[in-house]
Amino acid sequence: MSTLVIALKRGVSEKDLTLQAAIRRGVADYQAELRRMQTGLAGELYIDQRWEDMNLKGEYYLIHDYYVQINENISHQIDTLFLCKNFLLLLEIKNIAGRIDFEEEKHQFIRTRDDGIVQGFRNPIDQVRRHRRWLQDFIGGSLPVEYAVVFSHSKTIIGRVPKNEAIFHGSGLESHLYKLFSKYEAHVSSQELQQLSQKLLKIKTEPQRKLVVDSSRIRRGVLCKKCDYQVVMLFNYGKFECPTCRTRSNEGLLEALEDYRLLVSEWISNREFRMFFGIDSIDATKRLLKSLNLEYEGSYKDRKYRIRALNL
Repeated sequence: MSTLVIALKRGVSEKDLTLQAAIRRGVADYQAELRRMQTGLAGELYIDQRWEDMNLKGEYYLIHDYYVQINENISHQIDTLFLCKNFLLLLEIKNIAGRIDFEEEKHQFIRTRDDGIVQGFRNPIDQVRRHRRWLQDFIGGSLPVEYAVVFSHSKTIIGRVPKNEAIFHGSGLESHLYKLFSKYEAHVSSQELQQLSQKLLKIKTEPQRKLVVDSSRIRRGVLCKKCDYQVVMLFNYGKFECPTCRTRSNEGLLEALEDYRLLVSEWISNREFRMFFGIDSIDATKRLLKSLNLEYEGSYKDRKYRIRALNL
């Protein structure tokens, strides 16, 4: 019998949301970076699905998209952690098409595209080795720590790789796990395994990667979703109305507030609200803010409202 516990789900990162907000608000500089992030996420989600197809026996935990900040200069971001009674496996997932080659002595990771262009990337083996060293110290030897570099793209051709390194396509993940189960016996109990998962999650942190965007470049206002965010809605008699498609509602206000939180600040005053959303009336703004039921600090004149992540 198999018991799968997804202790930490994979989701859209704060940085991804911020890049989307910047592009939606007219700052096109980040389009290439957003495409790279979304390509990486698609590859990770593809590998996540492979776990569902496996016929593993026993109890195990999956921790996806794990990030921990050790100090100001040191952090670890791990695509997936697999915990079982026998071992801990960390995965570095790559969604890259073309031929890839590892040059061990030079610590190089090279991709040759179909058009012949050769590109260099940071060596994922060096990354996972660094993560493993930290994990070994953190868990204190309670479990062996293994790692693997897994490629999710169907058009990846794996060329030269270092000997005795686990580097394979996603379809080989189950086979690799069976090898590790044959190599290691159980080291911990069910209770100890659960405690280890909780111990890892307890120190998990959120990456602080706020984009520094010139506020003068950000398009203000509630943007009309039906018009593909190309039209700024006008505030009239308590509602926002699109001058193009005539949609009249305040639904877009929540998304606009989320954009403000991501790109400007999680705190907003009545005056800042009026300036960003193009509202002249102090009283109308006060009513809108009250309807949003936001947490606030300060007295009437210097009151600031806190915009929490809205999970749109």
